[in-house]
Amino acid sequence: MAGAYFMDGVTSVEIGEHAFLTPSPDRRNVVLNPHDRPAVLLDSGGGNVKLQVTGQRLRANLGDAERYALELFVALAGTGPGDLGVEDQLGNRAAFAQAVCTGASAEVQAWRFVDMRLDFSAPEAGASPAWQAPPAAPGTYPGTDTLVDYAAGGVALGTHPAGMRIEMTRDYPLREIPRARGARSRGPGRGALLRLTVTSHAVASGENLARYLEDLARLVGPRHVDLTANGNTFADVVLESLRPAHTDRRATEFTAELVKQL
Repeated sequence: MAGAYFMDGVTSVEIGEHAFLTPSPDRRNVVLNPHDRPAVLLDSGGGNVKLQVTGQRLRANLGDAERYALELFVALAGTGPGDLGVEDQLGNRAAFAQAVCTGASAEVQAWRFVDMRLDFSAPEAGASPAWQAPPAAPGTYPGTDTLVDYAAGGVALGTHPAGMRIEMTRDYPLREIPRARGARSRGPGRGALLRLTVTSHAVASGENLARYLEDLARLVGPRHVDLTANGNTFADVVLESLRPAHTDRRATEFTAELVKQL
């Protein structure tokens, strides 16, 4: 079945089924525009290719789906330059060498279906690396479930949660090579960051809604806590913000953004 992979010689991961890749080449040119003379366009060399990859994966339950995405993003956050390969549903294959992962995001639909977007950068090259078979997807993670029970530091994040969005970002620039084609990796500029955004609802029957949200933020606190959800425990996360929908009622939807440094 169509799929995608990333391999850097140390880490080898599959990145979903139903994969699709869109490359966006970018070159930096120099324009000379002297007074009273025709402009001159100069090719300065270099060249980066931004690669947007989408992938999907059907898992056993909500907790298993969230754990699958998080473990994949953690693995990608520790990788260096490697080979990225994608095969679409028609059997067409594309591969890029010296690609680096700069970010990823995922949401789970219908409690089991992981929908992912991954961002890579690769130097412009005249040839592609050999295609390799994607590794097998990890098996079902034990103890996971679909209880939809999000809590940070033992404090429930509202009532009737709707799910969680998982994002990974990191700074991993490619330096263009002047007077030549392509670019070279300079290594990561800083550590990767995981952002876990839980969508839930706040209900403050007979109370002021603002007070409820303020107390919720205070109970979780500006400290490292464990985020527990659907049979998983994600350690050392910090609550960054609570963002409610603006309303004068006693119930509102809100997002709780928690971050974790890798």
